[in-house]
Amino acid sequence: MAQDPRALLQKAQKSLQSAGAGFSFFGGRDDKYQNAAELFIQAANAFKMQKQSAYPFEMNPTPREDNGATSLDGRLSKVRDWNADRRHRFLADMEAGKAFEQAAQIQTSKLNEPDDAANTLVDAFKAYRKDDPQAAVRCLNVAVDRYCAKGNFRRAASQKEIMGELYEQDLGDSKNALECYEAAAGWFEGDNANALANKLWLKVADVAAIEGDYYKAIENYEKVAEQSINNNLMKYSVKDYFLKAGICHLASGDLVAAQRGLERYRDMDPGFGTQREHMLLTDLCDAIEAKSQEQFTDKLFQYDQVSKLDKWKTTMLVRVKNSIEEEDDEFA
Repeated sequence: MAQDPRALLQKAQKSLQSAGAGFSFFGGRDDKYQNAAELFIQAANAFKMQKQSAYPFEMNPTPREDNGATSLDGRLSKVRDWNADRRHRFLADMEAGKAFEQAAQIQTSKLNEPDDAANTLVDAFKAYRKDDPQAAVRCLNVAVDRYCAKGNFRRAASQKEIMGELYEQDLGDSKNALECYEAAAGWFEGDNANALANKLWLKVADVAAIEGDYYKAIENYEKVAEQSINNNLMKYSVKDYFLKAGICHLASGDLVAAQRGLERYRDMDPGFGTQREHMLLTDLCDAIEAKSQEQFTDKLFQYDQVSKLDKWKTTMLVRVKNSIEEEDDEFA
């Protein structure tokens, strides 16, 4: 049977107060602080269990009255049940996060166990993430700082990457996401985890491009491409990195740089000149030079029939297409 989280909180507070009350001639103060921290963690986990045991209300068809009309009372009851369940889960997460933080505070200030505190704060991050992402970031930042202080850069990088995903996906904060991905990539690289680093340099490039920092994006796509050309596991992705870098050149409005980039990519990988990605970039350069939106769109359509354009490429190529429209307007 699951323990009552609030009863555990009361025990934790009692143990904490007992440890801090007066002098202890027979020792045991650290034991009381340790016990308090463990009880706070137990309470946090009990709140998580309480959340998981919440009734999973299903949106089944609402019962109908004898006359065939949908029962308004039935619908309202279902909405009330769903809202109550959602509130229950939210409160359980918040209470769990707070209890983990209280445990981490004891581990840091009373027990001098910052490493344990860092791990506890990662648990607090997980509890807060869905409903209070700002609190989640606050907790994870402290944990990451501790991992860095201990020289555990790979673990710090893994958590920093997760923080970047939270900024990007949950908060829509591309600036902070970019900073997190860059820091994590650098730490992975410093720890000789090049495959993990390259995955994040590509994220840096993707986010930077969407944010309009095309030169940072180009730099990172080319960096990963250069490292991947002689890697049997990665060399097949090089053509995509070159394509993305080329699209960024076009988005920057520098057609000459785009054409020089294509020449450089052929030098780096002679096989690139025979790829559909190279042909597409060449065709798009020709369309831009001709100031023809129709030609640009037609070449994209032909390419998309064989290789579907993903969301990132579509977003970037729409920008390039719109820049052609603007030029048409100027010279109309």
